[in-house]
Amino acid sequence: MPNSQRTREDPATTFKRVRKRVAGGSRLLLDSLTADELAAAQKLIFAGEAEIVSAACKPFLVAKLDRIIIS
Repeated sequence: MPNSQRTREDPATTFKRVRKRVAGGSRLLLDSLTADELAAAQKLIFAGEAEIVSAACKPFLVAKLDRIIIS
């Protein structure tokens, strides 16, 4: 039986990787993220750098855009 045990990435490295992907315009499907990536996503959401949006009835993590409404 092959050894399917994975080594865990450093949390700071995981955070930087997820932050770079989101800031680069990627839409990350929340259902496909690992536990460490979800923890990094939570930090980004609380920091106001990312938000969860629904597209095609699926939750995605995307970069939060500053919106200015001129009336």
